[in-house]
Amino acid sequence: MNLRKTAAAAAIVGAAVFGVAACSNSEEASDATGTTPSVITDSSTTSAAASELSAADAQATLRKAIDPKTSSADLDAVVDTTNSGTKAALQLFAKGASMGGYTPEIFTVKSVAADGADKAVATVSVASPHAPQPVDIKLTYVKTADGAWKLSADAVAQLSSMAGGHGH
Repeated sequence: MNLRKTAAAAAIVGAAVFGVAACSNSEEASDATGTTPSVITDSSTTSAAASELSAADAQATLRKAIDPKTSSADLDAVVDTTNSGTKAALQLFAKGASMGGYTPEIFTVKSVAADGADKAVATVSVASPHAPQPVDIKLTYVKTADGAWKLSADAVAQLSSMAGGHGH
C-alpha cells in the first residue's frame, strides 16, 4: 500500500510541477510590468550576494539533495535541516519523484538571483518525462552561519507539496 501511495505521489509530481510553473510564469509576467527598484545600492548588494552562489553550485546542491541515494548525513551538508521534518520530507520526495521518472538529472539550474544577503532564488528547469517542454520553477537557497549555501526548508516544502499537495 505504501508503494502505491509513493507511486501516486510521484505521478502527481508531473502535473504539479507543470501547474506550479504555470502559476509562476504568470507571476513573473506581472512582476515584469512592476516598478523598477529605486535604490541602486540595493541592486549592487544583491548582485554581490548572488555571485556567491553560482548556478553550478546550486545545481550540484539540488541534485545531491533530491537524489534518493544521498545519505542522511550528506543531506545535512546541502539542505537546511533546522526544522526536524525537512530531511524526512525531502527523502520521501526524492524516492517518490525518482519512481515517477523525476530523477535528479532532469532538474537543471538555469540562473541564480540574490534575495537579500543570505538568500538566493534559483530558476530551475524541470524536463518532465510526462510533458513535451521543460517547466521552470523557483527554489530558494539559504546561506548558513558557516557561509555554506543550502537548499532551504521552504524549497523542500515546495517540492513536497508538488508531490502530494495538489488535486484537493
